[in-house]
Amino acid sequence: MSVPLIIPPTSSLISEPGAVVLDASWLYEPPPTRNAYEEFLAGPRFPNARFWDLDAVSEPHSDGYALMLPSPERFADFAGKHGVKKDSHVIVYDNEGIFAGPRTAWTFKVYGHEKLSVINGGLPRAKKEGVKLETGPPTQFEETKYPVPTLDHDAVVQFDEALKLAQRPSASTDGILLIDARPASSYQAGHIPTSLLLDFPSSLLKDPVKFTYLREPEELKKHIADQLGQDKLEEIVSSKATVVNTCGGGLSAAINWLSLQSLGVDSRLYDEVSSLVPSKW
Repeated sequence: MSVPLIIPPTSSLISEPGAVVLDASWLYEPPPTRNAYEEFLAGPRFPNARFWDLDAVSEPHSDGYALMLPSPERFADFAGKHGVKKDSHVIVYDNEGIFAGPRTAWTFKVYGHEKLSVINGGLPRAKKEGVKLETGPPTQFEETKYPVPTLDHDAVVQFDEALKLAQRPSASTDGILLIDARPASSYQAGHIPTSLLLDFPSSLLKDPVKFTYLREPEELKKHIADQLGQDKLEEIVSSKATVVNTCGGGLSAAINWLSLQSLGVDSRLYDEVSSLVPSKW
């Protein structure tokens, strides 16, 4: 049975048997003044949720880059320790609305996990809408044996390919659009050559309570047209152009990936952006 990729916090799917709810919160605060795991333990949280530590699952990188895609073996081990089975309906959320959750969802997708959903607006939207949440000690669960998956290599862009894209004569050569998801100020300070800006802060909507959530599809199309031009929008939604999402560490690129998924558009993600943006760019 297929499941929708994007669901509201009121969805009945969240409480169905076989659902594994993962709190994938990750906080970007230098220096950190909050701790995502401690907030998970204290609650409130979605009932029966398990904490998915993005730093712990990420593959160590020889150059020290954070939040790297885990190896198949590392992913399988981490999924099993969280009680995930191959046929589990994995439901991901975070405590900012839409921020770190998409990165975890993308990781499950590139490893072929079929039943996957992201809660649009996450924990803060659930609080606002009066969803019954959980406090006290987290619910205990049994570990499983998750089979080592095969990576969908077509969904992940490696350094050598990204370097070739950066050396193209124009931004739309070869029918590939390299799209930077970072805030506009970061993009203007230096970006990969031939990349275009579709910044995640303006692509998402912000509720007065301060959480972020996805735009409706038609509104998102208008936003993309305003940012990139109507011609680029038409290329994207018609699949005449392939989108490669980039950012500074993997999170915001996955936000753009999820946004494009809401339009029915499959896109790719570059997983070693930091190594491709020297200061001269």
